[in-house]
Amino acid sequence: MFSSKSQLQKRTPENGTDRENFLSLLVDEFLHSSSYEAKCQVLANLANFAYDPINYGYIRDVGVLDIFLHVLKNEADQNLQHFAIAGVCNLCLDPENARYVVDNSGVNPVKALLKSNNTDILADTITTLLFPYIAMSNKNYQKICKIHTTTFSSTAFKAGDKIRIQKTLTQKDLDAFSNLTSDHNYLHQNNGNKRPIVHGALLNGLVAGLIGTHLPGPGTVLVSQTMKFPNKCFVGEKLTISVELVDVRKILKVKFFCIVEEEKKVVFEGEAKLMLAKDC
Repeated sequence: MFSSKSQLQKRTPENGTDRENFLSLLVDEFLHSSSYEAKCQVLANLANFAYDPINYGYIRDVGVLDIFLHVLKNEADQNLQHFAIAGVCNLCLDPENARYVVDNSGVNPVKALLKSNNTDILADTITTLLFPYIAMSNKNYQKICKIHTTTFSSTAFKAGDKIRIQKTLTQKDLDAFSNLTSDHNYLHQNNGNKRPIVHGALLNGLVAGLIGTHLPGPGTVLVSQTMKFPNKCFVGEKLTISVELVDVRKILKVKFFCIVEEEKKVVFEGEAKLMLAKDC
């Protein structure tokens, strides 16, 4: 993690170090290290610290959020981007952290990652954008989507809890998403010849909205996700988007599907591992 053990020992008090001092040491190491491997390791450790809400204040005070944003704005390396967006994703569960990202011009660098071909980066990016800036602030979300859900207690999840929505995406939806993400691929546009194809990231965003807003709900942290797109989804097709809780431990596991109702065609499916903020 650090350049050398002797360097760390020299800067560590005899009686150890507290969280704030330790985070400060990590920040200092990242800023002054010339080693790519060291920077990756330090950034990964900082992203891990971002899981724990008890660290939020320290993270803001010692400049960890600034480092994450600096990496997103200036680095093209996918490993560094991955650790930085993972940290931002974890931190943006907290409104004060989310406001800090917005106030410090962090939204556009996050949006730019929607073009990434790295599924981990893509998943963290969608979650970051969807929860603080779209779904959680959209008071009309439940009016837009017809909600069908199994009633459950937020403190007593059980395997088999399900939620589903039905939604038909329009060209206006695709255009708005294209403008948000700067993804103007002609495949998503109405060119008069072929039906526009729905962005895969938009389908994943609908799933993320269900997970983060309803099941398990607010405070959910994405740990990992696998996904595939067996078939194309076209504008105007009636979709059923469903999420089911399949394993309830400290790490929750859900499976999800997006299915075109008329043809029973699966257009998006996968699994996600989740944690609740209180368990991080």
